[in-house]
This record gives sequence, C-alpha cells and structure tokens, in this order.
Amino acid sequence: MKHIHYNQNSWFWVTVLVLSLLCILAGTFEFYNFENPGINRKIAAAGFLLQVIYFFRYFIYKNDVQVTKNVIMIRLNSWNGKRIYFDHIASTDLTESTLIVTKTNGEQITFDAKGIHPEDLQKLNELLLSKSESHLKIG
Repeated sequence: MKHIHYNQNSWFWVTVLVLSLLCILAGTFEFYNFENPGINRKIAAAGFLLQVIYFFRYFIYKNDVQVTKNVIMIRLNSWNGKRIYFDHIASTDLTESTLIVTKTNGEQITFDAKGIHPEDLQKLNELLLSKSESHLKIG
C-alpha cells in the first residue's frame, strides 16, 4: 500500500527557493568580481540546480497533498491534481477505492484511491471535513 505525502510549506523549502533566487541573481549580474570569471557562472548554475531540486520533489511523490490556509491540492494516483477551496466543500464520501468530494455548487470531484493506505485516506478525509467545517463557522 502506498502512503500519501503531505506537503506543508515548510521554511526549509522557502529558504531553498530564496537561496536559489539569490544565487541566480548574483551569478547573472556579477555583483562581485572574482579573479576567476567562471565562479559567477557556477553560482548561477547552483541557483538553477536548487530550483531543479525544489520542483523535482513533485515528481517523486505521485500521491501528494498540499495544504494552505484556504486551499487544498490533492493528487492521488495521478500526475495532475485538483485544487479545492475549503469553503466550497459541502461533503465528502470515502470508500475503499474512491474519495468523492461534493462542492457547494453540486459538482462532485472523484479521486481514485486504489492501493493507498486506508489510514492515510481517513486522515485526508478528516482533514477535508475539519477544514471545511472551520470555514463554515467563520463565514
């Protein structure tokens, strides 16, 4: 059984992105003149390598859930995912092989959950319900 990878936006990954941007800018615009001019190109290349590392993590995990304050992005057994706003969730229905999210406008989004660990699916379902309920109380 496969597990779901929960991707919270951690400070580590934000730091990697900021560091990569700084390396790209410093290497491209040559803010400091080194004796060896190839060093600036290497700094820029390191920045691009950090970008590749950051975005490659999306290809590693096929079952990925990204959670922010108002939105959840779910990819289950697929390379493309669905973005759902918590305040648009009316109900969820979890079976052994599918997760169905019903939105407030009546639209249903179905996720294939075959081969995914049942505890992870239950955790995802509870997350969807708790976040959607908290938005209903506030709004």
